[in-house]
Amino acid sequence: MTAFGHPFKQSASDTRLVTATGSGLVADNRLAVSPERLAEESPGVLQLPGADGGSARSVAVRLVPAAGVPADVVVVPAVLVQEHRVLPDENWKLAAADARIPAVLELELPPGPSLDEAATMLKGAPLLCGHVFEQGHDTAPEAWIDVAGTLFRVRQCLDHGGQVLRGLLQVAQETRIVLFAPGERSGVDIVVLADCSASMSIEDIPAAARDGGGWLTRLRPGAADATVSRMNALKEALRSMIDARMRYDGVGTRFALVRFDHDNESAFPSRWGMEEVSDARSVQQLREAVSLLKFNANSGTDIGKALHRAGELLHRYGVPGNERLVVLVSDGANWAPLPDERSGESLSGTQDPVSLMEDLHAGLDIRLHTVGISDEKLFDRWWQAQRDHPNWRPQAHPSMIPNHQMLGELATVAGGDRQRVGGLEVLEQYFAELGDGVAREVGRPLRPRLPALQLSAEQLAAEGRRRAGADPRQRREWRVLVEAALNAHSMVCRASEARLGKPLFGAARPHEITRLHEQCDNLAGFTAWLAEAYKIFNERLDDSLRRPFDRTGNPRNPEELPLPQLAVPFWNPRMSQLHELRNYFLHDRDQKEYTNQNRNAGEVIRRHTGKYAPHDDDTEAWRTLQLGLLRDLAALLREAHTILDEAVAAERVTEERVTEEPLLMSQGWE
Repeated sequence: MTAFGHPFKQSASDTRLVTATGSGLVADNRLAVSPERLAEESPGVLQLPGADGGSARSVAVRLVPAAGVPADVVVVPAVLVQEHRVLPDENWKLAAADARIPAVLELELPPGPSLDEAATMLKGAPLLCGHVFEQGHDTAPEAWIDVAGTLFRVRQCLDHGGQVLRGLLQVAQETRIVLFAPGERSGVDIVVLADCSASMSIEDIPAAARDGGGWLTRLRPGAADATVSRMNALKEALRSMIDARMRYDGVGTRFALVRFDHDNESAFPSRWGMEEVSDARSVQQLREAVSLLKFNANSGTDIGKALHRAGELLHRYGVPGNERLVVLVSDGANWAPLPDERSGESLSGTQDPVSLMEDLHAGLDIRLHTVGISDEKLFDRWWQAQRDHPNWRPQAHPSMIPNHQMLGELATVAGGDRQRVGGLEVLEQYFAELGDGVAREVGRPLRPRLPALQLSAEQLAAEGRRRAGADPRQRREWRVLVEAALNAHSMVCRASEARLGKPLFGAARPHEITRLHEQCDNLAGFTAWLAEAYKIFNERLDDSLRRPFDRTGNPRNPEELPLPQLAVPFWNPRMSQLHELRNYFLHDRDQKEYTNQNRNAGEVIRRHTGKYAPHDDDTEAWRTLQLGLLRDLAALLREAHTILDEAVAAERVTEERVTEEPLLMSQGWE
């Protein structure tokens, strides 16, 4: 965050922005700064003034010290400059900032690659570790991460406790990457293990936490502190999963629901196996199976035996190529860790669920999600409310208290992408997401391997000399003229939409507007600027106004136009200057037949610069030509706006007169 003990900060007042294109260190949102200003890599924020006087904008960036960058220079990607309309001389500020590191980064599978291909892409991404982004703010409600040219949407970021993270975030080596495939693209075989032991009868799940109060309507009115049993919460959440999964047609999904306590049995399908849930009959059977789930009042919990059964089902009945997923839903209340005095004993597979699940994951590629029902806080709140019960004791029996320690261990060894713990809202959210798709653990990102800076020290020094030689007054005049031309362009569009029912210009692209702001230094820079200016002010002009002559070369009649007065500004020779220059510089005009057109282009250049053919490196001449063209454009567009505005006002007066006549007639006036 600091450079030799000082906070890192740079701004337009003391720093020059230099843009870089192509592959290299400076790309995406990576900025190169001087090692004299920043000792080590850091997250950062680029603050920009708001557009049209609006609130300030912020862009999350990754600050990387790079040898050869002068202390008064920051090298930024040209793409970032274009996307966010960064102007080198505007009041921007750059500062290092603290970023939180997510324990889990969940990305959405983009269109195109398969789940396997996308997972491989993420595993081999050398620039993912260290990436900085902003997530969940009003100004940045969602983030996208570019991995080798493929954009992945960030679905959510979680801390180690499973809580959602928002704000400035940075991917680190300890971050677990999870890839989520939406339901319409994911075939998955799912075995849900539903804990039906005696502890699932405890009513410590707050009903009021559910959106809409659906559970409260089934309980006594006015019970603000009403609760439901762990079993009923599980059943409601399973219904959410069924509803979500049914939104997707044509996805191969086989399903099994197994109820377990000290033993286990199939709840769906009716006999041991798995069944595709795809039609009304199978959906109804699954709903009925969920409704019939109930706890066993005299039973404990054997998670190991249930996991063994789930592995057998997926191995024997799963669809080749589908994801294999076990979802274990339990309060974990009857489980206790092995005491130290028994830690050396040899246990059977079902007695050691963690080792069993590790084997299932390694041998059969079966993954596990664990969902812990209730937690110690929810239980303690419920237990304290039972004080009036005659058998109440200050310390509840351990078999009643939720214990999710083993659930976490199971998820860790079995590629578990999520471990959720909590009440009804947590359960419903998890199962709704499971219905919407499937998540796969990708792993942790590679160590960052940053490429070299694509600009040499000599290029950076030359850029500094060029910028230093620019006239500040000319730069200010340039900015004012560009904004004046763009403002007149917008006014014409609004007025023509009001008068003619459509804007006279098509919308300008953000990168075109950014390029329009750039002052050129030579002929190459001018022709690049000319191409964008032509698109904005000529190519996207309404066809009826673009050409004052017909195909035979004869002048067109202004009466053909919806508003004939518009011929005055738009068919003015100054409006065709961009067209003449574009054809001259961007097309082969050496043939004799183009002599007159070339002479016209030369006359345009001479009128603005005093020279017919400025030298390619004559910065002053090319900038003077830019200024002259923009002055003419702004003046002509203001004239067009006045014509349109007066026409709208005249129409308004006519409409008012028309609406007055019936009023007079209704009062008896002839």
